[in-house]
Amino acid sequence: MSSEYTFEDYRHLLYELNRRYALSREGEVFDFDQDIKPFLDKNKKLAYNIENFNTDQRLTEKVKNTMFEELMELLMSCHISRFSLKLYHEKYKYINMWINHAHKEGLI
Repeated sequence: MSSEYTFEDYRHLLYELNRRYALSREGEVFDFDQDIKPFLDKNKKLAYNIENFNTDQRLTEKVKNTMFEELMELLMSCHISRFSLKLYHEKYKYINMWINHAHKEGLI
């Protein structure tokens, strides 16, 4: 395995992104120091770990870079109620699709 983290770690992160975004859309206000910063500190390691994924013909270095950028944006944006629902879902689906591909192909 080329990755420090497992597929389940990424599944859990995606679940948590959805949970936090749903809460923010329902009106929850997250405190930066108590809620957001610890979440970012813990999970940005998962984003950086994408660099360690093996590549194939589809999951290229460029795709990995885009995954990293999209995930970093969602780590912060999931706490913002006014973040576009459509944009959130597009970014989420992109990351989810490639995480599933990497798992299926044994790249993580």
